Amino acid sequence: MKKIFCPICLAATLVLQGIPVYAGVTDYQTVTETDGKTVQIFSTDDGSGNTVKVAACSDRLYVTAKTAVIRATPGENGAELAQAGLGEEVVRSAVCDNNWSKISLERDGNKVNGYIQNQMLSDDIQIQPIEDQAEVRTDCSILDYPGRKDGEVVGEVLELDEVKRTGTVNEVWSRIVYQDESGEEQTGYIPTSVLDLPESVQTADASIDKELNAGTLHKSSGEGVFAEAIEAGTTVNEENGVLVGTPVAASSDANLKPLGKFRITHYCPCSICCGPWANGITSTGVTATTNHTIAVDPSQIPYGSQVVINGQVYVAEDCGGAIKTNCIDIYVATHEEGESKGVYYTDVYLIQ
Repeated sequence: MKKIFCPICLAATLVLQGIPVYAGVTDYQTVTETDGKTVQIFSTDDGSGNTVKVAACSDRLYVTAKTAVIRATPGENGAELAQAGLGEEVVRSAVCDNNWSKISLERDGNKVNGYIQNQMLSDDIQIQPIEDQAEVRTDCSILDYPGRKDGEVVGEVLELDEVKRTGTVNEVWSRIVYQDESGEEQTGYIPTSVLDLPESVQTADASIDKELNAGTLHKSSGEGVFAEAIEAGTTVNEENGVLVGTPVAASSDANLKPLGKFRITHYCPCSICCGPWANGITSTGVTATTNHTIAVDPSQIPYGSQVVINGQVYVAEDCGGAIKTNCIDIYVATHEEGESKGVYYTDVYLIQ
């Protein structure tokens, strides 16, 4: 969510491109409106013939996305220069008024200068280095990204396995080294809560209340291109920073198109489900709402579509790296609720 407020134009762009939305950094407006400071401003082309204003700045930032593309110009049509991964540090030298930043990073001994989307960056260190051994207390999947909605399964650890930890993410996830099917060492992520750690190691999991958030929830609010998709008559209340909507039953005279049988899972706005930088904002720019928002594969179910699952109407407003064909992730208020509802298969219908 899958896991900032987006202006409508930006949200529309992100929706069409299927780009996840992440925690934000200092933007162009903030940089240029700093009191008592003269900011150098220049213009450049975004690669599509549009002029973009660029303001000079200087800071160190960290990549929050699983994979972030560095482009030659500040736009999706810019040539790809390199890719940066989760937790990688970049040096920012300028910020654009279209929510891109000019950065540099080292790649294969060479410095790469290019542009990256602000949504892929954070000023917080993403992965705290650590080196220790821990025993696994229960079988668990290894993910390629620290969040169940975006992370894809790449392996498995079993109860009593000894694993090497190389980092922690918000103390909720542990980065480990594992061997793939060919025996090669790879890096992946598992919840810290499945590990038996030395008493001297302090973790956030001991204080997690699963009824509240199972991690760190960064409250936010926002409206985007599908904010008006909530059905008439639906009431929405805020509880513990989560928007809770009333269920909407499908009309008896609705024109329904069968989509087939889907695997139904559940997610909440917590660090375990959506990653440590989740803030409740979906990939379409709207705030997720229970009994309303679902994460889909947008190539199969377009954003904004209304679908019926077990007689209830939901709206496709989110996506995730782990949400593939014939899979739907239903947004719920708490981690406990999601676990209790579990995984099941059922027929899904599109309202035409």
